[in-house]
Amino acid sequence: MELQELILTTCRSTQQSSACLWDQTTGNALHYYKNGGVIAPKTLTLLGNDYIMSADEDKPVTHIWPLNSQEPEKKMSTVLPDKITTMALCPDSCYLAAGIGVRLYIWHLPSGKLFSIQKKNFQPISCIKFSSDGSCVIVAGQDGMLIVYKLVSLVSLHNNLQSQSEGQIEPLYTKHDHTLPITDVHVGSFGHDARFATVSSDNTCKVYSLKSGTLLLNLVFEEALTAVIFDGPCWNLYVGRNSGKIQQFFLKAPPRNVDQHVGDLVFSGHQKRITCLDLGVSNGVLVSGAEDNFVFIWEISSRQILKRIEHKGAITNVKCLLKHDNFFTQNLKHEHVVRNLDRDLIQSEVFDVGYIQDCDIELSDDECETGQRINDTRFKDLKVENAKLRATNQQLYETALRISQKYTNF
Repeated sequence: MELQELILTTCRSTQQSSACLWDQTTGNALHYYKNGGVIAPKTLTLLGNDYIMSADEDKPVTHIWPLNSQEPEKKMSTVLPDKITTMALCPDSCYLAAGIGVRLYIWHLPSGKLFSIQKKNFQPISCIKFSSDGSCVIVAGQDGMLIVYKLVSLVSLHNNLQSQSEGQIEPLYTKHDHTLPITDVHVGSFGHDARFATVSSDNTCKVYSLKSGTLLLNLVFEEALTAVIFDGPCWNLYVGRNSGKIQQFFLKAPPRNVDQHVGDLVFSGHQKRITCLDLGVSNGVLVSGAEDNFVFIWEISSRQILKRIEHKGAITNVKCLLKHDNFFTQNLKHEHVVRNLDRDLIQSEVFDVGYIQDCDIELSDDECETGQRINDTRFKDLKVENAKLRATNQQLYETALRISQKYTNF
């Protein structure tokens, strides 16, 4: 059975919807997500096969839509201290990282607890990405600074409690190679052995080793760069430019100097600045969005446009995904738990993620009261068991970390 690929897009017009789901083959609209305002660039994320998460570009508010619903969940819209400029979900959808001004926020989604606030950038954060294994968080800023953290150091409650009074969590490394704002970041597969690429208004695209932070390649262009992505094996790099052109670069070419001027392998079609790029699941097509109000679907092998999807405003996000029954089902059974996001840092190393009470199920008053007494007893037992498991997990984690450091030097 052939897998059907879909495209999720957002633009700066909310005349029809905040986000729209499209059939990649036909270019037909399949589903609209409404009443979420204009979705900010680099804030459109999917929480498993359950929810679409985003941040409002004009207000300090997040929105969450069930995949099968046109309306966002009102009870899960969170008002934050300021507008989110970028956000990303870790691969297991457990942690949410967001840039609010110059600060990096990390939330634990199942509980809604705010685990960490870090301030290393001098100008607003422009892009956040997780590594494919969730071990690292890459933070890029308008000051040209690139910061890479270990996720475990950011979500450690012990570190968090200390950092409130003693300073900030130290990153794995910090880079100052760009002289102007970093506009986009893309991280490859292969966990902490991956490569990642950055593009900037300083006309350069840089490719790094995630493990060491070593600069592997510096591509020099003739104009400002706005978007970047490479395929799964990290063989082909695609760079969006300020003029609307998309440059392709082969990373499998013979050994070269670190500094390299780019040739003329170009996707031409957009008339204005490229804002976002994504690759089809099979890597056979490239999807681009631009300020000319168009989303183009390209055949990579011929660099020809397969489909043009016109919007009412400049494109802010594009995302390729596989068709899933949850987009079209009447009764969606959620696999992930999501809470409202806290605005204040967690103050204790002990917290409750939350549990379903018997009264949440439709029972009679007598059954509910009896169930509540049973549930309270169970909950006390679970807290004791949870304390034992936390101690055991801490020992297992420390052992695994020592083994990993011994053999990977990471």
